[in-house]
Amino acid sequence: MKLLLNHDIDRLRLLSGSDQELRFDREGECLRIDLREDCIQMWQNEVTAKGDSANLFFACEKSGGSLEANKLTWVVGSAICPESVQTKEQFTETLLNLGVSKNLASLALEYCPGLITTIAWAFYFERHGWLTATPICNL
Repeated sequence: MKLLLNHDIDRLRLLSGSDQELRFDREGECLRIDLREDCIQMWQNEVTAKGDSANLFFACEKSGGSLEANKLTWVVGSAICPESVQTKEQFTETLLNLGVSKNLASLALEYCPGLITTIAWAFYFERHGWLTATPICNL
């Protein structure tokens, strides 16, 4: 398993304090970045099980079929679907296909350092309707 070593992630950890999470709100929607070690470790275990060639991991309603026919959901009891995208446009399109608003996709692009390029990230919906993102490992 590749480690999660990144100056920007370290900065997020400092900003998050003892909560180990950050929230970014816009237009009534919330992106939550979860930096708790147990959550990062859970996602790292998923990467190990699925293979670490993807740069995105999604908690989806079902594991079979195409990602485009799926929806993002809670982590508990969900199917973890790996995906690789190369551009911000592909990332946004993927999230839109999974039922995530353009606003939340934009927040993720703005506040998740290394997204697509240097850090693998995991995404799922919270019960509050928040989009939660967790950095997993360096690519």
